[in-house]
Amino acid sequence: MTPYYSDSHVTIYCGDCREVLPTLAPVDVVITDPPYNVGKDYGEESCDDMTIDAYEAFLEGIWYECARRGAKTLLYTPGVVNVWRTPVVVRAPWQLERLLGWHRREFAGDKFTHGPAIAWEPVVWATTTDGPRVNRLFGHAGRDFLVVPSVKEDPYRKVHPNPKPPAVMRWLVALFCIPGDTVLDPFMGSGTTLAAAKNLGRKAIGIEIEERYCEIAAKRCSQEVLDLGAA
Repeated sequence: MTPYYSDSHVTIYCGDCREVLPTLAPVDVVITDPPYNVGKDYGEESCDDMTIDAYEAFLEGIWYECARRGAKTLLYTPGVVNVWRTPVVVRAPWQLERLLGWHRREFAGDKFTHGPAIAWEPVVWATTTDGPRVNRLFGHAGRDFLVVPSVKEDPYRKVHPNPKPPAVMRWLVALFCIPGDTVLDPFMGSGTTLAAAKNLGRKAIGIEIEERYCEIAAKRCSQEVLDLGAA
């Protein structure tokens, strides 16, 4: 399959990840933010309104295909709404390791609906190896919970319904991508994971079904400057 965009570190494919994944060369780590199946409008090609059974089967199939591509580590954000379904969608050959998380440190009183405003998001960590592959980092970056000052100033919130903060994806790439690893994001969106990987000197592959997001991600990655001092 012909890439939508490619440079020395990043390759982007525009298409359905179920069709693109079987064509890829081996990867090492999957870091991604899949749709939460809550009816978000991501575009004409995306589907964020499945039955529960169909959604669970969809994610389970994606994670299985990632393992077939050689991925040893899986990190994904299920959203609080889906975290209870994790044991259903993360199955052999994957083994659940731990639950990580990140927190938006900003006022949330205006989002108080049916209970306290949700100000954090879980991150599922699974592996296909006997022991976890982790870089030893010191300070806050080496912990299993990241505090992000605010997400309001992220410019990509204007062009995508739910972009993850760059700090979150950089944190995950730095912790779990061993030097020389190739990172895969099968739900690339605006390209936050790929930009973080390139900035840290890792190779990355992104798949996105909506062409407008592929264009945003390609432009974003073409402007990234490599941090040659990264671990």
